[in-house]
Amino acid sequence: MGKIASEPQILQSMEKAAEMMPGGFFIYRVDTGEELLYVNRAALQIFGCGTLAEFRELTGYTFRGLVYPEDYAATEASIEAQIADAGNDNMDRVTYRIIRKDGSVRWVDDYGYCAELDGYGKVYYVFISDVTERKEIEEENRLAAQVIDGLSVNYACIYLLNLGSGNMRAYHLKNEFFREISHRIGISEGQTANWREVLANYAEWYIVPEDRELFLREVDETRIRERLAREDSFSVSYRCHTPDGGVAYVSMSVKRTRGDGQNERVVMAFRDVTEDTLTFQRELAEKMKTELDLERERHANEIKSQFLFNVSHDIRTPMNAIIGFAGLAKRHIADPERLGEYLDRVEESGNQLMELIDDLLDMSKLEYGRIELKAEPCSLRKQIDMVLDLFRAQAEEKQLMLKEDIELPDKDVLVDANRFRRVLSNLISNAVKFTPVNGTVTVAVRQKQVSESGYARYEFAVSDTGIGMSPEFMQHMYEAFERESSSTKAGTTGSGLGLSIVKSLLNIMGGSISVDSKKNQGTVFTVNLPLKYADHVAVSSATADSSADYRAKGEHRVLLVEDIEINRMLAETILEEAGFLVDSVPDGCDAVDAIQNTPMWYYDLVLMDIQMPVMNGYEATRAIRAIKREDIRSLPIIALSANARDEDKRMSIESGMNNHVAKPFDVAQLISTINEHIESRHIADI
Repeated sequence: MGKIASEPQILQSMEKAAEMMPGGFFIYRVDTGEELLYVNRAALQIFGCGTLAEFRELTGYTFRGLVYPEDYAATEASIEAQIADAGNDNMDRVTYRIIRKDGSVRWVDDYGYCAELDGYGKVYYVFISDVTERKEIEEENRLAAQVIDGLSVNYACIYLLNLGSGNMRAYHLKNEFFREISHRIGISEGQTANWREVLANYAEWYIVPEDRELFLREVDETRIRERLAREDSFSVSYRCHTPDGGVAYVSMSVKRTRGDGQNERVVMAFRDVTEDTLTFQRELAEKMKTELDLERERHANEIKSQFLFNVSHDIRTPMNAIIGFAGLAKRHIADPERLGEYLDRVEESGNQLMELIDDLLDMSKLEYGRIELKAEPCSLRKQIDMVLDLFRAQAEEKQLMLKEDIELPDKDVLVDANRFRRVLSNLISNAVKFTPVNGTVTVAVRQKQVSESGYARYEFAVSDTGIGMSPEFMQHMYEAFERESSSTKAGTTGSGLGLSIVKSLLNIMGGSISVDSKKNQGTVFTVNLPLKYADHVAVSSATADSSADYRAKGEHRVLLVEDIEINRMLAETILEEAGFLVDSVPDGCDAVDAIQNTPMWYYDLVLMDIQMPVMNGYEATRAIRAIKREDIRSLPIIALSANARDEDKRMSIESGMNNHVAKPFDVAQLISTINEHIESRHIADI
């Protein structure tokens, strides 16, 4: 086909061979517009043409007409460049698109040879084949590679493992940490190594010991096959030592790919998740802190509500008795026997109220860490006797036997006597309260052990034959306001703070407490307390003598400063009955005026309230001390206040007062304190 009358003999000789070729073949001239000289039937079929006339119409019978217009310039440039580089070979290969007769676009491979042909000059002998399917596969692979590269942006290192052959190939080593690892284990990007050896070395050299077993278990071949049989992929997180000596969090992902049996392949990808992990840990810590704060706030609100409920109940109980029996006393004031009985009940309820207030103050100090121990040398035996004396009358009234079993050496120890007595008295108080008539309360004390450093361990056991405690209650007995239900049913009063205070004080003092109790059989509390010997340091006076005379020692005038009328009336009456001459004023300003407007040495002592509306007791004391008068320097000023904290006492002394007596006061102690300061002033003035 395609004969041209003027063709030279060489073209005629090629026609028969060209028609037998399985692929397309054509010849075109280099000059004269790249005119085609010959096209075989296979080439016509590639372009979808049935005849040469259709082909001529489609292409213009030129090489330019064959090539997809947008590909022509690049194709020509590639051909020229290849021929120029090939020397005498004159061979080129180029791929470009064509447009078939039906309008579809196809890809062809073009192998051309440039030669001189007599009568035509330079011509190209060209072999073409349709490679559209191959190009589509290549394009698909190229796009897939782009997708893989895009998806792998979060991975610092990717390996392809052949589970059957044991080979692994490294890809995409973009993280310095992982490049260092790959370099050390002898595998670079594109290279192959034995994956079992590589991962074993990686685990030994880099993975922290605590996570090494986990990693090696998850990369075992049997384990990988088992997991990928159930799921398409899985991940493992662990920690690695970095080349710079730090620690990195790493996530390894394993995914199944094509292949089966001995040729099964998996992709193993690694990424550094340190920043994500640390961020998550910070966010989790912040979240947990927020939740904990909310839970604490909720719990605090619950405690506050329960606290107010319990305190309200415990205050109302003795107050109800005080108000009720006071009313009865007024109605039976002419009946001395009934009056005495009712006033005893008022006094008893008042003592219960004071006990509750003391417990609340101690709990407040303990809760906010304001308890400071004041270790002073004292005799343990004397302290124990003082506590026992407080309960002898109460035990006799309940027909209880209060026994003591005390064996102590005659040695003084360093201890906060007030806190020690509080611990022991709370335990004895509970024993007396919860032991029925004709029962026994025993206090046993032993020195158990002495160390070379001068410390001795003491054991205090308070046992009773009372109602005992249930196992359920014993789990919560040291919590504030916890009370056994049987005690309230039996009518036993108490704030539910005693054991909580005991436990907290012993923790501060370095001691411990244990308990053995059975319902309706009794209870034994055992305290172990380490104390240091005082090495015979003189024992200081523990408290004022409770049997002190209620009388003034001589005719002395006291200035009473108190803003609450009923409190002022009470104090005036007590002081006057004791034999003192009393002047009273309702405010600190009045107290300063009274001192300034009276002669020197007129007042022997001032009793000063603290909280007053115009000028408080601290301000009034400083103003009095600032008066330029000889008698003021030695004038005793004693705080008489409901402010009973250690801090309040310190502030009183710092403002210029000589002492601090808390309300409600013990009458004997108050009179004794007044007498002591007046006598000291008199001696000093002499």
